[in-house]
Amino acid sequence: MHRTILFICICAGCLTLAGCALTSRDMRAEQRLHETEIGQPTFFVDYAGFDLPGDSLARLEIYYQVFNFGLQFDKKDGEFVAEFVFTVRVLSTDNEQVKTAEQERIVRVSDYESTQSRFDYRTSQINVELPPGKYTLETTLRDVGSAQIHNREFRVNLNGHDGKDASCSDILFVQQAQSRSADSGIFDKGNLTIVPSVSRFFGGDDSTRLIYYFELYRGVDTTEKVYIETILRSPFRGMLYRDTLWMELTEPVSRQIRDIALADYLPGDYNLEIYIRGRRAKRLDSRNESFTIQWSQEALLRHDFSAAVDQLAFIANSGELSDMKKLESMEEKIQAFNAFWEERDPTPGTKENEAKREFYRRVTYANHQFRHLRREGWRTDRGRIYVQFGEPDQIDDHPISPDYFPYQIWHYYREGKYRRFTFVDQNEDGDYRLQYPYDGLNQRPDF
Repeated sequence: MHRTILFICICAGCLTLAGCALTSRDMRAEQRLHETEIGQPTFFVDYAGFDLPGDSLARLEIYYQVFNFGLQFDKKDGEFVAEFVFTVRVLSTDNEQVKTAEQERIVRVSDYESTQSRFDYRTSQINVELPPGKYTLETTLRDVGSAQIHNREFRVNLNGHDGKDASCSDILFVQQAQSRSADSGIFDKGNLTIVPSVSRFFGGDDSTRLIYYFELYRGVDTTEKVYIETILRSPFRGMLYRDTLWMELTEPVSRQIRDIALADYLPGDYNLEIYIRGRRAKRLDSRNESFTIQWSQEALLRHDFSAAVDQLAFIANSGELSDMKKLESMEEKIQAFNAFWEERDPTPGTKENEAKREFYRRVTYANHQFRHLRREGWRTDRGRIYVQFGEPDQIDDHPISPDYFPYQIWHYYREGKYRRFTFVDQNEDGDYRLQYPYDGLNQRPDF
């Protein structure tokens, strides 16, 4: 079988297609990036399971985080108001509905800029009690103003903890933890208030430490100390952190809030592993969850200065980059980068530089979404265009076609000149390459 690779050419303002026959390779559909998966999500969802001591049920906690930019705001009485409904459906392995829950929320902000923010969000939580077992979790966000609906689906294994050995709950990644106040709230756990980090993004300007929470359950026959082994592992660099702690479980439930400093770790994806071990290091239980350290100027200057400069090439002029490459001391590098971003700060004098934060948000997203093998996502063609121009206004995604290689067309038209970028997965391995014209200009919309 043969496939055709698309070449999009501009000749006297006309759009033409030329074909070149190439041999197809085995398709890897699991690597295809579909339209709804490109761009920062409107909302994040996460979950964790915990035991209910003395009960045959377990508590499944569903966390969600909704961003302002994904909601439609209307101006009312001098402020901007949006409303959304978040719904959870729990299905059995036979696809029968077991539980359903719903929350309605109203969001109010004072200015139009806040309605478009990709950093302003609302976090909440829904709890359901279920017998331990396997479930499908369907979550739906409905924006009341626009009537748009967004869905997420997960496979959940809700563990039981009534065995003879000590065991561990799921891991909850934490945005903020503090002592519980007099008033109870949805984020309370014992004497703590735990606000979840639903996106599992750490580092950057938001957090310099990885904070996580889990619970230890004593078990029926646990009469001796156990030790908890914690490992931080990179998929590409192996184990980077390990600690162990001996504990005597004197209570049915022992709540653990832990943190790890992130200053010494490169941005990227990591796994957090927790092992509960007994006598002779016998493994009694374990948990393994992933999280992301965000890309930031500070981390790059410390660990990979050349990459930091290469990223700025997307928006800097050649003279700026040439001067930066000559810098040697860390102090000089920090001063140069700060000056670079101060010149591009849309709101000088305020605490936050929105342009800088948005730039590294895009780098984080590109690296997380467009990585190909060992090539970082922001270095790929789609990653570069995403960092330069942000979310496409429209995406035509063609992952499977009898006549052409998989390809995507990204359209930008809401701000500035119309641009269209075409990416082709010629090797059918998930590596979409940008086709000419590389600047996306001088093309007619095909919609």
